Amino acid sequence: MKTVIDLDTELTEAAAEVLGTKTKKETIHAALRAAVDAARRKRERQQRLINSLGSPDIADDEVMDGAWR
Repeated sequence: MKTVIDLDTELTEAAAEVLGTKTKKETIHAALRAAVDAARRKRERQQRLINSLGSPDIADDEVMDGAWR
């Protein structure tokens, strides 16, 4: 699917350097993949913590919001 978007050139180039990508398409896909992977890892860490400690407050997103950052 083709989509036209306005990209920040400096940000795109900086992301490409960090991600080791060569094209804008590769850079965007790598950045999206990294964001999804980071969110998945965060959920997994939260779940491991919840499972290991058993405290009811740990499962409460409102109580733990600051701790997950």
